[in-house]
Amino acid sequence: MTARRVVVVGGGVTGLVVAYRLLSAQKGPRCEVTLLESRARLGGNIQTEREGGFVIDGGPDSFVAAKPFATDLCKELGLGERLIGTTPKNRRVYIPRRGALHTMPEGLVLAVPTRFLPFARTPLFSLPGKARMALDLVLPQRPREKGDESIGSFLRRRLGAEALDVLGEPLLGGIYAGDVDLLSIRSTFPQLADLEDRYGSLIRGALAERRKKPATKGPPPSPFHSLLGGMGELIEALARRIEKAGGDIRVGAPVVSVERSSAAEANAPSRWVVRYGARDGQTESIEADDVVMAAPAHAAASALGEIDAELGALLRGIPYVSTGTVVLAYARPDVPHPLDAVGMVIPKDERRRILAATFISSKWAGRAPQDAALVRVFVGGHRDPGALASSDEALVSLAREELGSLLGIRAAPMLARVFRYEQANAQPIVGHAARVWRIRDIARRFPGLHFAGAAFDGVGIPDCVRQANEAAAAVAAR
Repeated sequence: MTARRVVVVGGGVTGLVVAYRLLSAQKGPRCEVTLLESRARLGGNIQTEREGGFVIDGGPDSFVAAKPFATDLCKELGLGERLIGTTPKNRRVYIPRRGALHTMPEGLVLAVPTRFLPFARTPLFSLPGKARMALDLVLPQRPREKGDESIGSFLRRRLGAEALDVLGEPLLGGIYAGDVDLLSIRSTFPQLADLEDRYGSLIRGALAERRKKPATKGPPPSPFHSLLGGMGELIEALARRIEKAGGDIRVGAPVVSVERSSAAEANAPSRWVVRYGARDGQTESIEADDVVMAAPAHAAASALGEIDAELGALLRGIPYVSTGTVVLAYARPDVPHPLDAVGMVIPKDERRRILAATFISSKWAGRAPQDAALVRVFVGGHRDPGALASSDEALVSLAREELGSLLGIRAAPMLARVFRYEQANAQPIVGHAARVWRIRDIARRFPGLHFAGAAFDGVGIPDCVRQANEAAAAVAAR
């Protein structure tokens, strides 16, 4: 049987999993796979550095354990024994409020309270704010037929403005570094919309779901998984498997265009021509039976050019924001705060210049030497879209000033790193699901063209792995 020729555009986790799946498939046609990545490295937003006993993740440092796709992949790749959970004693989160750091009350499910006493005692909310949140128990539900709405509209309607400002905006919006009044609740946190659909109340729904879970002794399992050597271990393992199976990985190879071959006809078995920039400055081309676009939506739109005007407009219409991560390492005696948490999220009305901070050495084992502390600070996003115009030195200075104010750290760091993610964070705004459905509907006109990745059906690593599995299955099915 003649091997199918497949080009995967994008060397982030989605593209790598697509290539790995196609090359390791036991059934179906044999595939020859070429993966093209525009940058000089693989991994997309996943980026890990290791230096002097520090393990530094510039992008995602973990993935959600409740969605099994990434955990199962790690085990399949032989990384099962490398999986770790967050440190049990440090699973709290701080929120700065009116000049003090307060812990997020126990029993919160995303932004939904499920335990009375911790919620009643927390100073994070005013008495009217707490009473307004409790109204969720009696407010009528919004019929699902009314369609999508923003995170901001959803939480204001169910829990009130104070709950949105203190919890929803920094916690839920912060995951996307996005604007809660634009982000779609059904494309970002469908489980919250589902609670209202099924139970008529977020609080009643969260309590009912909690009662369904079996009781466990000791601390609850970690909600997140990571790898001992950082998330880069996943990228490295995938790359090794792809190359061992005969896959062709080309970095520094930006795709210029993806076009149908001149012999292709509508609704007929297609061939594609993928042109990309080679290291010598020349443009090279590859013919393929299938092309999997696992690049950012704006890059996919540019590569596909004029293949379909509506398709290009839909892809370009998926917004992105830019973020930066400033990683600082300190001698532990220079940090007066106990760092007894995974980190802190910062409400917008606190008017800070950073979005959040993660206490990496407290969150995970093995990230720093025993006598050191490692902290990540996040900047940019929709709150400060011009942040990345600043130099590395300016961003480090900003992070130091904010940590000094919030945690009392005055000493100079032992180590500082800045990671930049320009237009790298997809924003699933209201109507996103309908947009993605239309993109996939149009793609059916072009046999062999597939889309997967954070721009489409979920931005987290497990969702990207799931989409990659589906894309590889679609290629095999052809």
